[in-house]
Amino acid sequence: MFKHLSLLAIALCFTAEQAAANWSLPPDKGMVEPDTVAAILQGNDYPETSGYTEKIDYIDFEAYGQPFTQVVVTLTPDKPRLHDGKKIVVVGGEPGSEYAMDFLETPEGKEGPGVWLAKRGVKFVALTRVGRWNFFDEQGRGSWENIPLDQRMPIFSRQQKAPWTQDDFVTKQSDVQKATSGDSSVYRYPKEDSPLFRQMLAATPDTFVEGYRLAVEHAVPESERKDSYLLYWGMSTGGAFLYPLAKYIQPDGYLGWGTSNVGIAYAYRKAKFGNFTNAYSKTAQRLRERGLDDFTYYTKDLDEATRNKWWKGAQRGPRFKSSEDMGMQFTPAALTEVALRMWLSDWLPDEYRERRLGGFIQDIMEPSFPPEALKNVAILDMNGTLDEAIPPKTVDAHREVLEPYAGNYRVARVRDMHHYLFTQDSIKTVGTLWLRFIDSGYFDSVGQNK
Repeated sequence: MFKHLSLLAIALCFTAEQAAANWSLPPDKGMVEPDTVAAILQGNDYPETSGYTEKIDYIDFEAYGQPFTQVVVTLTPDKPRLHDGKKIVVVGGEPGSEYAMDFLETPEGKEGPGVWLAKRGVKFVALTRVGRWNFFDEQGRGSWENIPLDQRMPIFSRQQKAPWTQDDFVTKQSDVQKATSGDSSVYRYPKEDSPLFRQMLAATPDTFVEGYRLAVEHAVPESERKDSYLLYWGMSTGGAFLYPLAKYIQPDGYLGWGTSNVGIAYAYRKAKFGNFTNAYSKTAQRLRERGLDDFTYYTKDLDEATRNKWWKGAQRGPRFKSSEDMGMQFTPAALTEVALRMWLSDWLPDEYRERRLGGFIQDIMEPSFPPEALKNVAILDMNGTLDEAIPPKTVDAHREVLEPYAGNYRVARVRDMHHYLFTQDSIKTVGTLWLRFIDSGYFDSVGQNK
């Protein structure tokens, strides 16, 4: 009996190894087919090799005279995974509805992609754009679950004394009947000349990028960077702020999954598909609630009971999107409005006026444009064919804008996968593909230019 069990174990091991050996990375614009996904899930190309330590840090700074606190969550493995003798580090920028902790735990309550990578020796740096961490969470983990969904507004600084109330904002119904990837049915706006109003004005695209810069400098200081293999992954909205970050901290490459592009790529894609009104969208000081209708948009394949259970877990995240839309969707009318309101205010510090009005507006708009530093970087743009927010035709349109700036650009698609990495199978599939791309040397392809 034991002999038969031993033979079975050997056969299973052989089958798993064979499955791993029998798949390869797709070429540019190539497809990862279901049989390859099955081989990845059946195999164990990258088993767990390490424990990890979690650390949450707060970084206070000012922008346009307003207080902000950047939060960074770092998962440091006990046994680092190396590439070319350097420790692999992945910096993740969070999606539009979520915050850093969604990299650690899925709505289902299971381990997120950041934990999956950390257990395989990859240092994971989870970013939270300013305003998206609830500093009033008693557990100190930024959860929003104790603030009613219809009362959530950005909490920009840990110095704030209490959550915002309905006296601080007004709620309006949009013209959208139900949520889409780029719009919502409920908007909220801060009341004029309130502290919230001033902070939402100051939460410009360059403020978000500055918070990201401070976080990466803290988690991966310059003294460590020469020994680090630094990769950025912007999950959805996060991409729009990690691409411009290359101007200040150049990575070795960009991992991709469901990654948004720079703002002008978004505007170009809209125009290419016939929408030339995007530039006039009224996104200034607007918050979009992303409620159950939004969550349903991304989870149509789930039965109602499972969706409701996951929705409860999803409400730990902020479930709103605010000033990010101006830069990510590149709405120059809104960006100009924000700049002029601050310029005409009596609270803007004099140091910002030294740039003169033209330079002041340029600084606010700059993150919507690809930085020249991307010429030294390889970009992997990977998505599922069923991506609800960034389907293949969107990826292809965005590529037309960003590829001329990049050192190398490669698109990969996984058939029948969705936007979010909500399931353990999707996390293992994408994580395995990422590590295989790293091992293949793809991100070293423009290294000689650095």
